[in-house]
Amino acid sequence: MSLRKLGIKKIFIIFGMILSMPLAIYTYQFGLGIWPTHDDWAKMGSALGGIYAPILSALTLYMIYRQLRLQAVIHIDQMDWQRLQTSRQHGMHLCEKLKELIKSPPSQEKFLNTLQETEIHKEISKDEYLELVGKDETSMLLHQLITLLRKLRHCETGKEIRYNLKGLALASVGAENLNGFEVRMCRWHDIEHEGFSKDLCVFTDQSDLDFVAQFKT
Repeated sequence: MSLRKLGIKKIFIIFGMILSMPLAIYTYQFGLGIWPTHDDWAKMGSALGGIYAPILSALTLYMIYRQLRLQAVIHIDQMDWQRLQTSRQHGMHLCEKLKELIKSPPSQEKFLNTLQETEIHKEISKDEYLELVGKDETSMLLHQLITLLRKLRHCETGKEIRYNLKGLALASVGAENLNGFEVRMCRWHDIEHEGFSKDLCVFTDQSDLDFVAQFKT
């Protein structure tokens, strides 16, 4: 068991025992008192100094190590927090842009045409699907948004951001459009990937995946 798992109180108890043990052994062997001569004091100081010097050096190194580890953990937490906030801002930007595109008749018509051209029963390849999505700005942004939301499922803060962005996306794009696009994304982009499951999906349910699975080669 590592010391960091013991807790601060138990660590201090262990350190106290380590520091008191040499003194206790010296006292038991030679006694401890107000010595009448300098030689007796020098002998005690030399003996205890030779014992405590390496012990204190080792404890100092351990405390420095713990401090460096703590700083590294704090740095990682800060980087994770910044990454999540960047993801949140990016997701909000995608939702706002998608809201504008869906309200634009030309963009909406192009998006609906892309959905029609990528129907799950069509005979197209993954490369052809990606090419069709790349030609339609709405589809391309939806692909980015769904990919982002899938990545946010790994931690509690990410799940909270995912939940908020999911609600914003539903309000901006509509449940039918989101479900229709992700079903096609599952069909042409995800279904062949080993380990792909409902846990990855954002706007689709198990019945959608069961239906898509019929077309898996």
